[in-house]
Amino acid sequence: MPNGFPVTLTLTAEELRHAEEAAKRLAVPVEVFARNAVLNAIRGIEAGPPRPAPHQLTHIHRKLRAQGKTLTVEELKEQGLPLYWSREWVEDQLERGHSYAEIAINAGGYQVMAVRGYLRKEHGISKFTKKTPEEIEAIRQRVREGATRVEIMQEFGLSEFGAARYFQIEDAAKELELEFRRDAGRVSWPATRQQVAETLFEGSLSRASDWLDVRVKRDWLIRVKHGLYALNPSGPGGKTPPL
Repeated sequence: MPNGFPVTLTLTAEELRHAEEAAKRLAVPVEVFARNAVLNAIRGIEAGPPRPAPHQLTHIHRKLRAQGKTLTVEELKEQGLPLYWSREWVEDQLERGHSYAEIAINAGGYQVMAVRGYLRKEHGISKFTKKTPEEIEAIRQRVREGATRVEIMQEFGLSEFGAARYFQIEDAAKELELEFRRDAGRVSWPATRQQVAETLFEGSLSRASDWLDVRVKRDWLIRVKHGLYALNPSGPGGKTPPL
């Protein structure tokens, strides 16, 4: 085995038995077999650029400031630089309700205090408040009413990234609703979990249970009694469109 960094691999008893059997067939130790499996798995995967050292980050930041240049999120990623250098990226993180610690992790795993200090000094962000469910619903309602991205940004004080997120949420919600209407049209309601499993999931009860639970929580389905489900008349499947 070549010199390198030790890695601990946790396997179940059954997984270890299979690994030992496979290593025995190749006449190699199980450690060598595991290493080769990792090397084969990562073949062709390009690692990102190396992260600059702290003193290098300081130099790069000063140089960019002197040039009056602001890098995009993609440029920061390509150069292995902190994503929190982008104000738009930070604002999007805040809109998602992330804490300083979460932002530090999402930016590439930096120290929280360093991130907090940078946000205060460079972006003028010293504190933030998460939008309430009522505010979020108000934004989504305006999107559903046809408001433009610019209007959403102006009315709710959002960045372009922050506003775009709500449009993405609505698009995803529409797609999920359309998918539900199509699936619901294939089921004879009221229906049991078994019937839903056989109709939609090739008999898989676990998949049917997950599907039913999520849609009951969304008020798209209602439990008539234990084990029996029906469409909610006021939900998206109440009037199922033709397939």
